Amino acid sequence: MKAVLLMTACLILAVAAWGQDEGEYQKWMQTAGATVGSLQGSLKAKNGEAATADARNLDTVFNEVYGFWEKKKVDDAVEFARHARDGFQRIAEQAAAGQFDQASATFEETAANCGGCHGAHREKAPDGSFKIK
Repeated sequence: MKAVLLMTACLILAVAAWGQDEGEYQKWMQTAGATVGSLQGSLKAKNGEAATADARNLDTVFNEVYGFWEKKKVDDAVEFARHARDGFQRIAEQAAAGQFDQASATFEETAANCGGCHGAHREKAPDGSFKIK
């Protein structure tokens, strides 16, 4: 639960990205933040259809995040995004199969990637917002 709250709070905060991708990156993080909360609720409710849709949405978002970091040639961020993307793919498969305990465990593992990337690549600005370091 703590990891989910941290991840959601971090994703919702404004993120300053480099170049033209800044606006898109912020949208991805905002989408991810909202969808993570929905996914968690769907897994708890054992709603396979909703959980699968949320996980697929996150898979798509983190595929974009992966491309963003790959273009910037930031290897550890690429790996964090890859692990998140792959984790959400597994969650979609597990939820679709009704494997909610496994999907919940995969969710916790996947959320750790978000926190790892935020710890390595975000810094708090004087105004309280966050930017990429």
